[in-house]
Amino acid sequence: MQGTIEQEDPEVLGMYLAEPSLANRFGTGLVAEVDGRVVGVVAGAGVHLPISGLQVSADEIAQRIGLLDVLAVDSDHRRLGIGALLCDSLLTSFQDRGYRLMLTKLAAGRHDLVPLYSGWGWNVGEVGAGVAVEIGPHQLVIAEDPAARTAWARLSAKVRLTPSIVPNISVVSGMFD
Repeated sequence: MQGTIEQEDPEVLGMYLAEPSLANRFGTGLVAEVDGRVVGVVAGAGVHLPISGLQVSADEIAQRIGLLDVLAVDSDHRRLGIGALLCDSLLTSFQDRGYRLMLTKLAAGRHDLVPLYSGWGWNVGEVGAGVAVEIGPHQLVIAEDPAARTAWARLSAKVRLTPSIVPNISVVSGMFD
């Protein structure tokens, strides 16, 4: 896969492409090949959110909310729909297993990714904002990162935006109904 993805340590992807482990039992990785050569990869996992006091277990969160962690396409094969196909395939895989929401982070400087993900049906937030989610009776902001935009995609009709007690903030809810 040399030259296909820019990853300092390719072993990082092993957690998605190998058998599930205790460290990440809910990971999935997919590759795209052309003439036997890997030209794209996508990987995701259940969100690891161990927050004490929630009425929903960390395992249940990791089985309902996913994170698209890696999406890369070889530079010679971009603009051919491979990234969209990989992304759609990953979302379908997660949806088929009962996930209701998928998150991803887009580097703050990658303005070119905003219309791309928006065109794929994702909701893209502002830099550093994270996304407000309802987990049981709790409303939490997750995935806040000053160096990234958080985007989310609905995998279930039950997932919706609801008003929050904080002005101008909407909350993604319906993951645990």
